[in-house]
Amino acid sequence: ISKNQSPSPEFMHQLKNNCSAFNTIPVDLAKFYTLSTDWWILLSPHMFHLFGEHIKDWESIIEKIAWNQEYQQGEKLSRSVFILSCMEPLCSSIQEKEIDVHYLNWLCDLYYCAPQFLKYALMTILQMISEHCTACEFKNRVKLMFMSYPLSPKKRDIDEKEDTLYWSELSKCCMNFVKTMSMSRSLLNRLSQHRIRQQLHHQPVGNSTIIPEKLMSGEAAFLNVAKTSSYKPIIFDCSSLEAKEVSTRVAMRLECGIKSEVLAVFDKIMATFKNEELDVQIKRVFFHWLAAHHMDETVSPIWFGSQYQDYSETAQPVRCQYLLNSRVEVCSKAYLTFSPERIKDYFNRPSAVVLQKDDLLVLLDEFLSLI
Repeated sequence: ISKNQSPSPEFMHQLKNNCSAFNTIPVDLAKFYTLSTDWWILLSPHMFHLFGEHIKDWESIIEKIAWNQEYQQGEKLSRSVFILSCMEPLCSSIQEKEIDVHYLNWLCDLYYCAPQFLKYALMTILQMISEHCTACEFKNRVKLMFMSYPLSPKKRDIDEKEDTLYWSELSKCCMNFVKTMSMSRSLLNRLSQHRIRQQLHHQPVGNSTIIPEKLMSGEAAFLNVAKTSSYKPIIFDCSSLEAKEVSTRVAMRLECGIKSEVLAVFDKIMATFKNEELDVQIKRVFFHWLAAHHMDETVSPIWFGSQYQDYSETAQPVRCQYLLNSRVEVCSKAYLTFSPERIKDYFNRPSAVVLQKDDLLVLLDEFLSLI
């Protein structure tokens, strides 16, 4: 199945028996090691037509494998492992065959009864399939499921308060360097909001203009126009920002060379703070540069971590690896992307500017051009 070959009926029958045994009797999980990385086969059209009517059995099998994965690698990795191991081969398997609406609806049913930590993977799969499907009923069902998907990340600190001296000094170096850089004019324009306040006075005030007809009638006739500027809060949606893509762009900048005065600053930072490679420092300063655009001092910017698993409210994110998806073998559509409106509603920040992957990559290119 994984090689897109048609398996023999004998093989499928044996596989069915193996899965039934795995689900119903105590087994040595080590013997089913490949199911941890190839669990997508359980969701394949082949298996649906063989054994798909027993949805509760499939739910139990997948949950058992998932918990085993959870036990081996920890909660944070399980979602990534499951998505990355199944996304491309499963979608390839589905797209090469005539789409069966009964099968697609079965996947939707499985989503509703799946454990919570598997819902993200299943929702991502369904969203990708729906893009290539013409069945309106199925597409509408997936759309409603996506709208109801719970956006409930855990709050975490990414400014590392526990080792205060080291991290605060590192952050201070980055901030001091950022102060010497130009800010993004396009981003500042998106963040700024101008207000015009008009007042009438009986006496001239500042650069006020006169309104003759009001002056003749004895009313307040001197119009004063005041312009004020304020800034919207920012939500940095880094949920699908891939470490590999960021590193590639940074590497290209390093190949072209960076300014000597900038390199001197990085050399100084690396001499002071050991075990910090140049590309790591560049990425760290980039996130500090992003944070420097946050002009609203009344609230902190919000940073979404990878795959909407966590978020942070902090002025300067020191541990930038929390903001990048570090897995290398990743399908380009293996992440859910919620609309800016959905994200703003969740945090009750209706005026916020939400910067998502494409915005952040444009800003990264702008940042790299500055150094």
